Amino acid sequence: MLHHLPLVPIADKLLLTIAEAQALTGLSREFLRDAITSGDLKAKLIGKGWRVKRKDLEEYVDKLF
Repeated sequence: MLHHLPLVPIADKLLLTIAEAQALTGLSREFLRDAITSGDLKAKLIGKGWRVKRKDLEEYVDKLF
């Protein structure tokens, strides 16, 4: 029997995929990837995809302005 995880709105998630971070911030995928590569945005490779802590993303966006 398959257990389905409840769908959590992006706004309530603690960990975000690059696509979700992109949707939340309006920043491009390339911009976010560059920020991760340069170390400006903390992220962790989990499985095959990057995950960004919501708190880290918010702090990063605050520093942009």
